[in-house]
This record gives sequence, C-alpha cells and structure tokens, in this order.
Amino acid sequence: MNRAQRIILVVALGVALLVAAVVVNLLMLARFDGGWFAYVPSSPVTTSDNYFTVTSDRAIMRQGLVWLAALALWTGVSLWLLRTPREDR
Repeated sequence: MNRAQRIILVVALGVALLVAAVVVNLLMLARFDGGWFAYVPSSPVTTSDNYFTVTSDRAIMRQGLVWLAALALWTGVSLWLLRTPREDR
C-alpha cells in the first residue's frame, strides 16, 4: 500500500470509530428516564429528583472512557499504518 492509500485508510478508520463511539454513547449508555421536564430549571425539584446524582457522574465517565478507547485505538492503528518502513540490511 502506498502512503496516500494509508492516509485514506486512517481517515476512514477515524470516521468509522467516530460513528461507533457516538452509537455506543447514544444507544447503549444513554439514560432514557427523561431527565427533568415541566419544572423550572432553578427549582429544587431538579436537584432533589436524582438529576445530579452519582449515576450521572458514572455515565459521564463511561462516555469518556468510550471516547478515550476510540481515540487510543485510532492512534495506535494510525501509528502502525503510517510508520516508516525499516530497511533490512
């Protein structure tokens, strides 16, 4: 594979990992309890109704880990694809 083909492969891999991370975060890790609605945001109902709880922090951590894993995978594969071939002597 020449260098241009490898660059196209790296970009395509980045787009594929982007889509995969969005799908995992939205479909598999999203909370479907509706959050708060029909309340004034500054009212105490939003803070006492399990809106800002430990579970929301865990969801943020899980989403961050998904993005970190996708980025690490993309970086590793990109470095492997775009490395300079060694000449055997």
